[in-house]
Amino acid sequence: MLLNQSDYMFRQFFLPFTVVGMTGFLTACSAMKDVGPDDYLDKAKAYVKTQQFQSAKLYVDSVKILFPKDFDKIKEGLSIMREVNMEEQKRTLAFCDSMLKVRQNELPVVAKDFTFQKDVQYESIGHYVPKSQLSDNNIGRTYLQSKVDEKGRLVLTSYYSGPRAINHTRVKAIVGNGYFAESLNVPQDGALNYAFKDGGKQYEIVRLTNKSENGLVDFILLHKDSRVNIELFGDRNYSYVLSQPDKKALKASTDLSAILTDINRLLSEIRLAQAKLDYLYSKQHGKSPEDSIR
Repeated sequence: MLLNQSDYMFRQFFLPFTVVGMTGFLTACSAMKDVGPDDYLDKAKAYVKTQQFQSAKLYVDSVKILFPKDFDKIKEGLSIMREVNMEEQKRTLAFCDSMLKVRQNELPVVAKDFTFQKDVQYESIGHYVPKSQLSDNNIGRTYLQSKVDEKGRLVLTSYYSGPRAINHTRVKAIVGNGYFAESLNVPQDGALNYAFKDGGKQYEIVRLTNKSENGLVDFILLHKDSRVNIELFGDRNYSYVLSQPDKKALKASTDLSAILTDINRLLSEIRLAQAKLDYLYSKQHGKSPEDSIR
């Protein structure tokens, strides 16, 4: 903070006053006749060296506020501010690079129980599907399939197979004590949510996204060691017990989702930090410091 002056400055210039916000303090500081912009800039530089960037910014801002006509010193302050921003972006890059390596090393360990599927002709993004829940191995079964796309988004799909249509649009999970979680209503659209008949059996597919699953995933995982009944709501209702392998697949999917989400987020932050750093480097080499960003 600006109150951190040397003992000499404190004894010579301190007047009893109550600081109420930044404005009151800076007004008081302006009365310190022997304290010039260089004192603030030197303090800012010292904070930059110790990587106390917020404090450095505060001292640079003080120069603009207390010495608004000293354009040379304001310009020097902007140069220090660029250095602060550059160091911040470098620190962000170092942190994100480190975390990215950790998550990328974790990915193959978790992904080994999944099969990556992508129809390049129709899909712009692929999905990781638990090997135990691949559609080809679960034909004719009613179950909840969990899969994760390349961005880390979890998709919960309700598969129904039976002798007659129920046209279900909602999924509810219930445990023995009466607690439950229920998805939002997802009507058939003929594309992602649809029904068809094959070989005398009725098949229905309802996909629940992050919004429409409405806490269903967290509820099931919270009660993964208990009996969880799944009820499908439509023109008719249908219920079954969620199997332990399907619970295990859901847990694995959420773990994979977290890793992929972090990887995509870290890559995005790295690109943004690098872009900011490139911009600041360009400003450092001949362009107007007044265009500097904070």
